[in-house]
Amino acid sequence: MKLCMVVNPQAGKKQGLAAAGKAARLLHQNDITVETLISSYPGHTVALAAGLDLGSWDGVLAVGGDGTLFELINGVLRSNDGIAVPIGQVPVGTGNSFVRDLGIHSIEDTIGHIVRRNVRKVDLGHFSCRAGEYYFINLLGAGFVSNVAYRARKYRALGAFSYILGVVEEVVGLKSGGMTLEIDGQIIERDAIFVEICNSRFTGGNMMMAPAAAIDDGLFDIVLLNRISRATLLKLFPRIFKGTHVQAESVEVFRGQRILLRTEHPLPLTPDGETLGSTPIEVCIYPRKLEMFGCSG
Repeated sequence: MKLCMVVNPQAGKKQGLAAAGKAARLLHQNDITVETLISSYPGHTVALAAGLDLGSWDGVLAVGGDGTLFELINGVLRSNDGIAVPIGQVPVGTGNSFVRDLGIHSIEDTIGHIVRRNVRKVDLGHFSCRAGEYYFINLLGAGFVSNVAYRARKYRALGAFSYILGVVEEVVGLKSGGMTLEIDGQIIERDAIFVEICNSRFTGGNMMMAPAAAIDDGLFDIVLLNRISRATLLKLFPRIFKGTHVQAESVEVFRGQRILLRTEHPLPLTPDGETLGSTPIEVCIYPRKLEMFGCSG
């Protein structure tokens, strides 16, 4: 078995290279050959992945967080739309949200699934906006949660706590706005604080945004928070860690495959925690398009 690892050295408080070294040692111990490519600037992972000849590999690994996996997938699909090898993630970053639903919480978990040849076919999202067309695997957000991600970037050195600080800052200037969602032809108009189009359950690490989402059911779970006060939001926020926020009257959850989102004013987007593009957007899901190392479910 021969794998290619694409490493983000800045991930996890600059722990990417150390994590890659540990993963390589564990793989070598199991007679698996590894070649390492190192990303040296934002977006470089996309270019490195796009340049891979997948016929030479039995799998490709992203060493980093959700953003590294996002770049790897978009790079691989840029030149290999019919992916023929499994994709994996050695979790290093702040969130590592998607692979939680694959039963992966550590480097050892990833290596264990690779050694046992555990793979799972998962759904993949796709969106188009003024900034271009991209795939996403975890979730795509607009509004409050996306604004938090933008704010959290400046606290990245603090790890998962950066999201908490981002929430506090965003609450101070809390605003709702007009949103029009078209979900598989159904029109939904709301004065909303955020919308999250979810393929998997988690965001920001252990925040369970969409507790009923499944990564291989061919459907998005669309979580919408309608207008509420700052005080109510602060009371609601802690419930996201157990997923019970979806039981609140102000929260609605829809399911669907094709989504059009228009907003009163352009809102920044956060595909897989990255800060990229703005509304309006068109979103669709590709059922079981990707094979990934992992299990669970």
